[in-house]
Amino acid sequence: MAPPSGQIRPGRYLAFFVFIVVLLYTLVFATGDHQAKPKLGIDLQGGTRVTLSARTLDGGTPERESLQQARQIIENRVNGIGVSGTEVVLDGSNIVITVPGDQGEQAKELGQTAQLRFREVVQVVPAETPPAQQPPASEDPGATPPPSTGASTPPTGASTPPTGTSNAPQGRPAPAVAAQPEEEPSQPPTSDPPADDTADDESETAKQIQEAKAVRQAATLVPSEDGTVQADPAAQQAALAALDCSKPDPLVGNDDPDLPLVACDQEGTAKYILTPSFLQGTQISDANSSVNPEGVGYVVTLDFKSEGTRIWADYTTANVGKQAAFVLDTQVVSAPEIREPISGGQTQISGGAGGGFSADEAQSLADILKYGSLPLSFDNSEAETVSATLGLASLEAGLIAGAVGLVLVFLYSIFYYRMLGVLTGLSIVLSGVIVYAVLVLLGRWIGFTLDLAGVAGFIVAIGITADSFVVYFERLKDEMREGRTFRSAVPRAWVRARRTILSADAVMFLAAAVLYVLAVGQVKGFAFTLGMSTVLDLIVVFFVTHPLVALAAKSKFLSSPKMSGLGKVRRTGGSRAETRGRAATKEA
Repeated sequence: MAPPSGQIRPGRYLAFFVFIVVLLYTLVFATGDHQAKPKLGIDLQGGTRVTLSARTLDGGTPERESLQQARQIIENRVNGIGVSGTEVVLDGSNIVITVPGDQGEQAKELGQTAQLRFREVVQVVPAETPPAQQPPASEDPGATPPPSTGASTPPTGASTPPTGTSNAPQGRPAPAVAAQPEEEPSQPPTSDPPADDTADDESETAKQIQEAKAVRQAATLVPSEDGTVQADPAAQQAALAALDCSKPDPLVGNDDPDLPLVACDQEGTAKYILTPSFLQGTQISDANSSVNPEGVGYVVTLDFKSEGTRIWADYTTANVGKQAAFVLDTQVVSAPEIREPISGGQTQISGGAGGGFSADEAQSLADILKYGSLPLSFDNSEAETVSATLGLASLEAGLIAGAVGLVLVFLYSIFYYRMLGVLTGLSIVLSGVIVYAVLVLLGRWIGFTLDLAGVAGFIVAIGITADSFVVYFERLKDEMREGRTFRSAVPRAWVRARRTILSADAVMFLAAAVLYVLAVGQVKGFAFTLGMSTVLDLIVVFFVTHPLVALAAKSKFLSSPKMSGLGKVRRTGGSRAETRGRAATKEA
């Protein structure tokens, strides 16, 4: 037989709450790293802040839409790499990435433009030797083998390096004549008087890009497709001489895919003359890293979309024996020889002359290629280490203030409610037990990190939890003022207080949800913890506070006026009941 409305079996409710606590802490200690520690944000544990400065080809201000798109792509890369607690926000024309802990090196790579293009290799020479001193390819075809042969393409092929270059120039100009004109324009800025310090940096960047394109992307670097125009050896040698592999490349993210390109490999040990791009990296459908099955290190495996698969199959069929360079942001990642047509399946990229990437390099490249190229190019990342000293000091001050506030609340509750005040303190402690376990699990499952804003959300939520107790206890006092005993007042007070508690928590949760959707940055953490604490407040009130009050009502000792603190309310309620009885007698 079910109990009357408002009456419950307290033992069942408390047992269910104990089950929840045991389940949560079993997951805490049995999963993940088995450490009961929540993940902390950058303001509590320190970390790295990386600033990416956007740039455009003409040196103008980037469009807001392009910046938003770049921010979203970088955020997707963060999620793919698994860097937890990271913030990606716009600051003018900059994108600021904040990474807690020791994951700053990963964040520096998130701003790569990742414009992968496939180009045919025309010529390759060592970077450390001036091009004018190289013998013509017709005299010694095996003297300049490509230093980065990459993984085989397809993966099952043999790893035979190419023996020469297919379209090497036959002549060479004198080095002083070929190289000097290209270097002269770059000399005045370094020797000008301090007046040049006021020049526009963006204009200077645009000038460098245009100068590099004019030399290293000249149309005469390679023969025309129809064979009517031959390559200009002088232009080739001038472009090779102008390229310095030890310096940052101004063409990163700004090269024209429809023009030839002179580029370095990633190690800076070789220079390549490449044809216009025949396949774009946007045709990649998936990218993953794995152990190199035919050598040392790791490789990146690419899957193409339907159109990309067709283009790649046609190219490999018509160019067996030639090299195809995988060019990432104007750097040759790998230049393997095509040993047989690839009609479908996967293609591998390996890095460097050693035949493979490291595990971190392969995973980073795969993630960048998988989550798309940025619509803008960015200057080199500027990273700064953020100390947690200030955040920890603020946290310590906040915890001290919160502890003092809780002690005052407990003292006032005990003074005003006595035994009910003790139940209030116990309920808040048990609420903290659940909150801590949930924080640890959310940090593992969804990467939630606790920062100062989140701590503020929890402190505010304590007031919401205490307010629920006050609503219940005051309703209980109202019932006793009507002349009911403590035991009979508990179920009736709960029925009426329950509606108020649910309504108040629903409004608070709705406000937290709206704030979470509309807010950015740390405000989201405040909204999240506030909403989560509101939900956990209902669990504590329903499965702890109400059952404990019901148990106290059944105990003669705990329900005595001296212990409950409701003796004055009882006397007032009894006097009012007696007065109403006398009034009714007189009327009769």
